[in-house]
Amino acid sequence: MIKKSLMVAFSMVALISIGYAAANNTGTGATETTVSNETEKELGLRKTDLYTEGSETFGDAAKYSTAVAGTSTKIERAFTNAPPMIPHDISDMLPITIKSNQCLSCHDKANAEGMKVAMPNLTTIPASHYKDLRSENHKDLPKLAGARFNCSQCHAPQSDMKPLVENTFQADFQSDAEKSGSNLAETINIGRDTL
Repeated sequence: MIKKSLMVAFSMVALISIGYAAANNTGTGATETTVSNETEKELGLRKTDLYTEGSETFGDAAKYSTAVAGTSTKIERAFTNAPPMIPHDISDMLPITIKSNQCLSCHDKANAEGMKVAMPNLTTIPASHYKDLRSENHKDLPKLAGARFNCSQCHAPQSDMKPLVENTFQADFQSDAEKSGSNLAETINIGRDTL
């Protein structure tokens, strides 16, 4: 009985406190959260509050490359074994499905070597994509691993736009080859014996 009375008393105090706080709210109905003396306008990337949707929340439109495949310039990788960015237009190549993947017509290892003379910047799909990484010994496969068909899951077209925040990251490549190629198939097991 005493516990029930205490619960009712605490509930009433809480309700009275909430009512008092609401009665003293001098805002316009929309509240603005303050954390460490900074408003949510100052904390987010939007530079507007969460209660306003206007033209200022849309930002800049992304400007993707319109270069035809085979005519673009290779983009340096962001870090060792990073998925390379797509430097050419892909709008006519979508959607990418397991049965329809136009990326393979140029980048598949069976096709790419013969095309490198005409397209020197062509990136061949690396050996790691022709391995079954789900098997114990990462067995080699005769064709692209089924889990790797969705190219745009890791590889994305590069947009030419101003970054929302400053990025001071500098990649520390061990060799110049890492700037444009992958050695993941050779290095994937490094440290595996320590697990």
